[in-house]
Amino acid sequence: MKQMKPAKTTNRIRKLAFWPAFLLLIGALVYSIIDQNGFYAMASAANSWVLTNFGWSYSLTSFLCLVAIAVAYFSPLGNVVLGGENAKPILSKRNWAAITLCTAMAAGALFWGMAEPIFHMATPPAGIEANSWESAKFAMETMVLHWSIHPYALYTLPVIAFAFAFFNMKKPFSVASQLCIITDKFHIKTGEKNIFPQILDTILLFSMGLGILGVICTGTLNMGGALQALTGIKSKSAAWLFILSVITVCFIISSISGIQKGIKLLSNINVVIYFILLVLLFIIGPTIFMIDGTLEAVGSTFSHLPEKLLTTGAYSGDSWAKNWTVFYAGSWGSWAPISACFLARLGVGYKIKDLIKINFGIPILFNILWAGVFSNLAINFQLMGRLNLIEILETQGAEAVIYSVFRELPGSTIIILLFFLALVLSMITAMDSTTNSIAALSTSGISPDAQEAPVFLKVMWGLIFAVLSYIMLTIAGIDGIKMVSNLGGLPNIFILLGGVFCVLKIASNVKKYDFTKKE
Repeated sequence: MKQMKPAKTTNRIRKLAFWPAFLLLIGALVYSIIDQNGFYAMASAANSWVLTNFGWSYSLTSFLCLVAIAVAYFSPLGNVVLGGENAKPILSKRNWAAITLCTAMAAGALFWGMAEPIFHMATPPAGIEANSWESAKFAMETMVLHWSIHPYALYTLPVIAFAFAFFNMKKPFSVASQLCIITDKFHIKTGEKNIFPQILDTILLFSMGLGILGVICTGTLNMGGALQALTGIKSKSAAWLFILSVITVCFIISSISGIQKGIKLLSNINVVIYFILLVLLFIIGPTIFMIDGTLEAVGSTFSHLPEKLLTTGAYSGDSWAKNWTVFYAGSWGSWAPISACFLARLGVGYKIKDLIKINFGIPILFNILWAGVFSNLAINFQLMGRLNLIEILETQGAEAVIYSVFRELPGSTIIILLFFLALVLSMITAMDSTTNSIAALSTSGISPDAQEAPVFLKVMWGLIFAVLSYIMLTIAGIDGIKMVSNLGGLPNIFILLGGVFCVLKIASNVKKYDFTKKE
């Protein structure tokens, strides 16, 4: 008897999810080319309106995400195996942690690790003297906040919500699945071809498109600075075009090879480079200052965590909080719900507790180490008068700060080369993982057994982001990049709040919602 072959799963574009987001991004591209001043003015006005009227919701959401993560970890939900007791992991914990760390960290901490604390020393909030020991302490505390619990609370919550819904409730591959408790309550259909999830996905695809622009642009600026430090080539439009072209080609190669090969290999190499850089700078830098400063900053930040997370600047009459802490929440929120769709798939076969450790615990510890070395190195140079990094920041730009510090260190060329390589790999993994999620949400047929999106869609989205990033760099600079990425966070904040409710509801009655127990 002839054995029947299993039916082949086909991927088809989800028209309502794909075309509106695609056309909106193309429209933004065309508008920015035709009327650069008008595009910048519109983005600036929209950004100011969002921060003024909804900044409070960004801060509140980050705090509530942290609460929901803690509940999920310590409740029966924490012991649930994603996909059921018989599910097999697709990655080892080491590979899983490496991919997660590189995907979430991307090029952000590499760019801001030295530049951001100098910003805070130059223009601290009201009541703190600029370029003082007090401003230095505040700058380091802020780095601990901005690059540990604050972002990873926003990243991890939607990962929990989507992972449980996709693997244990058998929901479709859609951002709407993160809200499945709410949609089921109101009998809203959330199949791949239903209208509601497609409309929601297209809104979030566009939002994430704005968010990923910020990551690619900051990474390109940072690599431009490295290229200038190594070769003398100015970090201008020609250098940015070369960098983006090389990164895009490498991303396409990685994308074609799939998660098990491309991203896994690059992430493992990248993590090794991260640790080499950390050890080198820790040894040749002001080691005791780094240890003392990090311990003090961590203690102060964690002892005042609710206050720092919920700050809005309302009573100080100062815009610092909205320009930094609130802005970051919007920027991270702009791609958290969609990147969660990628990160959640890596955890199949493991417990929710493991997912929280890998997506929340390890990145927090690593980024505190990163800030403890990189940020304290820059702060020390400024305080001790070894370099006037505030002047370099104001005259040469943020991307010049880190290379000015590197040039003062022994073996500077090797350090810059290693840093440049880390940037390249971080950018490739960020583009690969992001376009993987976006392409998967643009098509039907994605399931726990068939998780790879069509390659042509990944490549197409990657090309769009590369072109948009180049245009944003040439017309708007770092301020325009920050504005655009922040705007993407507004619709996603409401998705995150819905995800908080759903995780808390599931944690209160896991047996009711875990369908793998009923099979």
